[in-house]
This record gives sequence, structure tokens and C-alpha cells, in this order.
Amino acid sequence: MTHVLAIDIGGTKIAAGLVAADGTVRHDREVPTDAHDAAAVGAALSTLVTDVLTDARAGDLEVADVVGIGSAGPVDTGTGTVHPVNIASLRGFPLVEHVTATATRVLGRPVTGALAQDGQCFAAAEQWIGAAAGSPAMMGVVVSTGIGGGIVLDGRVLGGKTGNAGFISHVGVVLDGELLPGSGAAGVVEAYASGPAMVRAAHAQGWRVGEDADAKALTADARDGDVIATAVIAAGTRALASAFLSAAALLDLTDVVVGGGVAAAGDVLLDPLRRAYAELAVYPHLADVRITASALPRGSGLLGAGRLGWTALAG
Repeated sequence: MTHVLAIDIGGTKIAAGLVAADGTVRHDREVPTDAHDAAAVGAALSTLVTDVLTDARAGDLEVADVVGIGSAGPVDTGTGTVHPVNIASLRGFPLVEHVTATATRVLGRPVTGALAQDGQCFAAAEQWIGAAAGSPAMMGVVVSTGIGGGIVLDGRVLGGKTGNAGFISHVGVVLDGELLPGSGAAGVVEAYASGPAMVRAAHAQGWRVGEDADAKALTADARDGDVIATAVIAAGTRALASAFLSAAALLDLTDVVVGGGVAAAGDVLLDPLRRAYAELAVYPHLADVRITASALPRGSGLLGAGRLGWTALAG
């Protein structure tokens, strides 16, 4: 059985593995991400690629001549580089060139690369074998420290001119609203609905002032009936629902799949999110959009990168 080499690069770890056409992952490995040293990241990538392909050779597995690469973004598919906000070591790093050169050396034949941002890989995985399997028009959204997303239409990831389509974190929900720290963007959904944004809003209203409390604590308190936590999550999910509605109106979506650390809270986030969306969606073709939680484990980024590789193979 043929496999595609897949790479998933995030703020805390870099993972690599072999992904079969049915979504099976084999010989996966991971190492910590060095956020500051480009040489260390390059060495880690080379070691991962070499080790996974060596495992494939030892197991007599066939490996395709393409590697799927998912990374924290923004990305630049034209140059094969990435510019992650939280991974300084990778800004401008020749990611595709580096990975494909290593794979070419190990396999002894030319290997090409397909690059996408991590939110797109999450969406690709969910549309492939996850909560929106087979959906003709879906968006995957990761709600965590930040908000990322990707869109899959008719089985293909929507890339855009630079590869950053689905960059939902910067969809405006409040005209001239809150500034997003570190960005300067005003009124965008990430300024209201990410984990840190909701925690900041809760602190401003007197919730756990002076404590080192995070989004996990906020959702736990909301589940226990805390008034401030409940109100803040309601406001944050309404902002998120507004962004979902904008995407659904533009793209005629059938599904939105939500994942990430904050989304792992389950119904304490999903219930107010669905209620807010239902209140905002006034047309039938918007109101029937399905909003579901991710059906895949933490390895969805690697699966999505593999799906990206398989799509590139198919042309």
C-alpha cells in the first residue's frame, strides 16, 4: 500500500508520519518545536523525515513522491515559506525546499511538496474521515490560544492567492472594536472568542482577579454555573457565530466543524454557539448549517497534511 509522507508543524511540536489513502497513520514521530533557533528546527525536520522514511524502507512500505506539509501560518505557497506569529524560528524559513530536499536524498528520487496552513489541514482531515466526512462545502475552525480555520469545497482545500484562505481569525465582527494583542487588528473575532480573549474579558468583569486562571478554568466555572464565566462565553460564542455566519453566507456552507483546546470543553461552548448562530441565521440555507465538534484526535493536523499530499498526487 502506498503512503504519503506528512509533516505537521505547530507551536509546541513537529510531527511526521506516513498516511495511507484510507487515513491510516504509520511510523509517526514528534519532537518539540524550537521557537527561536532556525538551525535547530531545520535539524529536527531533517531527522524526522529521515527517521520516518527509514522506518518505511525497513517495513517495505511504498512512499509517494510528494510530501504534505501543514504549518502554523500565515503561509506563502508561492515561495514555500511560512511566517508563524508564535514561531519566530520559522519566519521566512524555506520549509518546502528543506523538507523535499531531505526526502529526495533519503528516497533517491525527486520529491515535491504541498504546503497549507494548519487550519486548512484540520479542515481537510475532518472533511476526509472526520465529523464532516464527504461534506461538499465545509469549514473547520480551531478555537484555542488563537483561532484558525480552513475551507474545503467539493473535496479540495480552498487555498487563495497565497495559501491563506480560511484565515477566519481576522474576520470582523465589531466595527472598530477591541484590538487584537500583537496584531493591531480591530474588531476581529479572535479578539473576542479565543481562549485568552475570553479570559481577559472575564478578568475585566471581576472573575478570579489576581489568579493565574486560563480558558479551561473559565469553561469549568461556566459549567458549574458561574455567572461571569457563563456571560463571557455567551458573548465570545456570539462573536464566533457571527464569523461563521459570514463564511456560510459567502460560501454556502453545509458544515462547520469546531476543534481546539477551548472547543474541547464540549457543550458548555457548543450549546451557546449553536444558539447564537440560530438567532443570527435568518435564511433557511444558512440556518441549516451543521455545527459539530471535531471527531478526530490530536493527530488531525498530520492526517490533514497527508490528505493534502494525496490531493496533490491526484492532480
